[in-house]
Order: sequence, then structure tokens, then C-alpha cells
Amino acid sequence: MRTPLFFTLAVALITGLLPGPAAGETASATQIGSYVRAPAMPAVLASNPLYRTGPLPRRACSVPGVRKNDPKSAAKYLRAWLGCLDESWRPLLKVARLPFAKPMVRFVTDPGTEVCGTGWQGVGVAQYCDRTIVIYLKDSLLKAPDGLVLLDIVAYQYGNHIQDLSGIGKAADSLMGSGESQQESEYLRRYNLQAHCLAGAFLGSVWKSLHRPTRDWRKFLDAMRGTGDDMRSTEERWHGTGRNIVYWVNRGFTKPSPARCNTWTVAGKLVA
Repeated sequence: MRTPLFFTLAVALITGLLPGPAAGETASATQIGSYVRAPAMPAVLASNPLYRTGPLPRRACSVPGVRKNDPKSAAKYLRAWLGCLDESWRPLLKVARLPFAKPMVRFVTDPGTEVCGTGWQGVGVAQYCDRTIVIYLKDSLLKAPDGLVLLDIVAYQYGNHIQDLSGIGKAADSLMGSGESQQESEYLRRYNLQAHCLAGAFLGSVWKSLHRPTRDWRKFLDAMRGTGDDMRSTEERWHGTGRNIVYWVNRGFTKPSPARCNTWTVAGKLVA
């Protein structure tokens, strides 16, 4: 499945962590139960074997540092994390009896390059299509590179890859169609918020090895909140509200298991 939402988060994060209310907002079980339930979904979305695999392994990954304004340094850093993502997700797909394949990876530095049928100006900093993760090494990523931001970008795109390998991507694609109607937009939000949750799960599984203070995670969540549909001047409602983005990222992070990331059966308000 080609990701219908191009990843634009990093530009906002790199230019400065956005202020916001207290991070880590969640909905209580009582609140969730009071919301209108989700419509019936195909089994591949609602009860995918991916949800029964258990947690991602807690691990420490060895990655190099990132130098500013250095595309080669950024690419080396991201490739190291992709190797760690492979090793973390491979055993879970094996448990689920789902096929595993590493994604192909492309790093784009030439503005004249077109990938996935989209040019340099038509995307943010990353996208996923044809089992390929494409990272656009733009100045916004490189002038003040933040390792956590770069990691989240690649972990999110890897989440799209896991959705593809598990059959979720194809099933979601058949539901979404053009993505223009209100219902199709909701399906697209469910898909994108699930990728955020899967990225959060990986971040949670390696967090201790990053040796970063808790306040960095809170600042990161505040910045994520600022990327919600309700925080941007757009008529498209493909990302979810800032509150819901934070909810799903943090839900994956706190207990890093894909079982926490089933956005297809929750009430509509959690994917608004």
C-alpha cells in the first residue's frame, strides 16, 4: 500500500519543540466505554494475528551519531536504526506466522528526484510505497538533527511496512478508496494512528538504551500534539487530532506491544 499521508511531522519538530498542555494524555476505560463503538471491520484489521504476538523485545541498539548538515551521516544513522527495527519486528511476525521481508530504503537528496510518483515539493520528509521507505534528506532535517525525531520518522515508516506485511495495508486501502468522504477519512486516520502507535511501541522498547531524560519524551509528545489536524490550517482530516496522536504514540510507548495498537475496533472519538 502506498502511504496516502506524507510524513510532515519532522519539519515542525526540528524547527523547535512546540509548547502545549501536559503530555501523555490518555482516555480512561470509562471514557472509552462511553464512546460510540467502531463499525464492523474485516477480520484482517480487527483481529489480525499481529495483535497476539506479545511485546517487542527490550533491546539496546548501537547507532552512530549524527552530524548537522551531513546527509551521509544522517543516512548512516537511519540505516543503523532500520537494522534494529528489522531485528525487533522479525520475531513478532514469525510468532504471528506472517511473512517477514526487510523494506527497501531510499535516501533522496536531489530535489529533481521523483519517488512513488511524487516530487520533492509534494512530500514532507518521508513516505512509504511499494515496500520501500523513502527518506527525503532536506535541510529541515539536517540543520539541527535530533536523533529522537529521526528515529521516530523511520519507526513510523516501518510501522507502515508492518501494516503492509500483515495485510492491514491492503485491507485498509480497499476500505479507504479515494479518502475524500468523511467515512474514508476516518479509515485513513485509523491507519495513520496505528502507524504512530507501532512507532511508539518500538521507541518504548529501546528507550532505556537512548539514555534520555523523561522530560525529552514529554517534550516530544507536546511536539507531536502540534501536528494534529486540529492544530493545522487544513481541511483534510487524515492525521487525527493532536490529542489522539499523543494518545496512540504514548499507548504504544508505555507497553510496547502491537496488541496496544488496534485502532480498528476502538470508538470513533479515539480516532477523530
